[in-house]
Amino acid sequence: MPLQPGDKLGPYTVLSLLGVGGMGEVYRANDTKLDRQVAIKVMPEALARDPERLARFEREAKVLASLDHTNIGHIYGLVDSTESRGLVLALIEGPTLADQIAVGALPFEDALRIAAQICDALEYAHDRGVVHRDLKPANIKITPDGVVKVLDFGLAKVLEDEPSPGALMTNSPTLTIGHTRAGTILGTAAYMSPEQAVGRPVDRRTDIFSFGAVLYEMLTGKRAFTGNTTPDVMEAVVKFDPDWSLLPAGTPPYLRRLLERMLTKDRKQRLQAIGEARIALENPEWGKLQLAADLQSAQSAPSRFGKIATAVAALSTLAAIGLSIGYYRATRPAELKPLVRLDVDLGADHRPAGSST
Repeated sequence: MPLQPGDKLGPYTVLSLLGVGGMGEVYRANDTKLDRQVAIKVMPEALARDPERLARFEREAKVLASLDHTNIGHIYGLVDSTESRGLVLALIEGPTLADQIAVGALPFEDALRIAAQICDALEYAHDRGVVHRDLKPANIKITPDGVVKVLDFGLAKVLEDEPSPGALMTNSPTLTIGHTRAGTILGTAAYMSPEQAVGRPVDRRTDIFSFGAVLYEMLTGKRAFTGNTTPDVMEAVVKFDPDWSLLPAGTPPYLRRLLERMLTKDRKQRLQAIGEARIALENPEWGKLQLAADLQSAQSAPSRFGKIATAVAALSTLAAIGLSIGYYRATRPAELKPLVRLDVDLGADHRPAGSST
């Protein structure tokens, strides 16, 4: 049963419900000790009784506590009452990115400014071995001062500390099956990576794909991958490309290329580090240089192949000539040597052997 205004959680007094997610309800509350407002993420009672779910909830607290960055929502501590358990979080005022996109596509400059801050937050987390794995507009807030806050690392994977398999938990549209091992699915369908959609192990490149889907949506006002049902959306993530024609007129070629690289299905061919995206977004001229380099590389590939083919053909020809010369030498008749005439004076009294006179 949801908490009501006036309910107590330790020193916190509930003021209102802020939202509901896959891992519990989020409430605005008043900290009576420090006289400040906070956000409390409360685990549903049914889940609090499950040791696996409780352990995961506590892991979220530890992950959040390890991430101290301007663009990541902060955690103040844990609250544990007789009826509820929860995380005490910094209260972030302002709309979510999903709220802003619901009005329409963001102005180009606003989209790039927000995107660069998201990259900065992800780069910081990735450098510390943490993958968000549920990046989406609803998990991103923008303060009245324009500061981006990435929220809800509840599905984050700490790369050095892979947890054991857990029980089934499915929330739509957020899918949360098991924990972080191979063969499980976590994330929100429209923003998950292809490897997530098929239950393969994930890494930093999963967040890069999700970020690409978020940036595409900021620029177009439309989701990159859609479908009538969650399985349809997951199929689109795995098989289909976004509709690139929806990008606004005047989108710089380098930005289109950046999106294509981030939304590549094969993660081996995908952009490998979110920091590269941040640099391109913060320095458009660098992005243009990278695009030029990519195009030059693609155009020179046939030329390089042609040079290699020519060299191979030349070597083959030389080899054939060498074999022919060797064969000729081995099979031609032996040369006739010129006769040598030798005259020797044996003297007048010399008689040939067998002569009777």
